[in-house]
Amino acid sequence: MIGVGKIKQYANVLDRPISKGKQEVGLSAFAFLFSELVQYNQTQVDNIAELERRLEDAGYAVGARVLELLCHREKGNRRETRLLGILSFIHSTVWKVLFGKVADSLEKGTEHEDEYMISEKELLVNRFISIPKDMGAFNCGAFVAGIVRGVLDNAGFPAVVTAHFVPVDGQQRSRTTILIKFAEERKAIDIKHLYKFLTANVIAMGSSPLLLCPRSDLLFPLSKFKLGNFLV
Repeated sequence: MIGVGKIKQYANVLDRPISKGKQEVGLSAFAFLFSELVQYNQTQVDNIAELERRLEDAGYAVGARVLELLCHREKGNRRETRLLGILSFIHSTVWKVLFGKVADSLEKGTEHEDEYMISEKELLVNRFISIPKDMGAFNCGAFVAGIVRGVLDNAGFPAVVTAHFVPVDGQQRSRTTILIKFAEERKAIDIKHLYKFLTANVIAMGSSPLLLCPRSDLLFPLSKFKLGNFLV
């Protein structure tokens, strides 16, 4: 019998390994499906802002699933817990899986500490889009902004994510910038975790409370610590 013993048999379909399958989808197929998505949602709304919101919601669902899949395949079911780590993960790993390349740039905002920008000179969803004049600054990048928000939100980093056109000197087409502004609730969550940590590790010894460091069993005067120095 040819090939007997060379192919491992699985009694249960759940025991079979998850195949990566084909890594690419035909550009024409994607363009057609995305066009249908935009046109369908266009018939369901009355203004551009609502259309972008619906595209963002569609992208959010994709982002949530992409995060789950990549964490399983690439990270052994581990997820990023650091802010810069999750941003780098999106800029490199997520972008490469979705668009076949790393994003052109990842920058920190200069005006606000909690803002970051992922820029793409020619974002795929805007590559073959011709926007009518009556639709103003409609940006199909809202779909990608939704993907980014879906990844961040499900990784525990809630943020407001929007897509914007940014003019480039000497070029007819503008680049697309995905603006990420982390939500205030993230800061509230961090303060809440810090409060729990302090209340669980503060030992009252007379009038001078001490902070217990669980990893080294060291005691430090609590008066020397400032909340602003903690990065949760």
